[in-house]
Amino acid sequence: MPTVFKQAVNTDIGTTPVDVLQIPLGVRATVIGCNLANTTDYDAIVVDVYIIDENSTQAFYVKGAVIPPHSSLKLITQGEKLILPESAGIRIVSDTSDSLDSTISYVEIS
Repeated sequence: MPTVFKQAVNTDIGTTPVDVLQIPLGVRATVIGCNLANTTDYDAIVVDVYIIDENSTQAFYVKGAVIPPHSSLKLITQGEKLILPESAGIRIVSDTSDSLDSTISYVEIS
């Protein structure tokens, strides 16, 4: 089974939900890092992170996380891992337009 280390970088996430990671068919993934950065100068933002499973069911992974301006939040740290099967993914939305950057590190297993 080949494994490939990858990253998904998304910028200017706002009030419209963004699918920041989508696992292709025939592939599984292990998320080993997830960082969310507030890019605003003055406003704290509120962020929701959803996991979308292989049946398109959406569930909160993080609900209502507050990130101060010029700060970041590490969602997956200290050896924690998030396993995603094929067709699963991660969706993120902020309460403020163009306010959030996300970086996700993951391993694809095919």
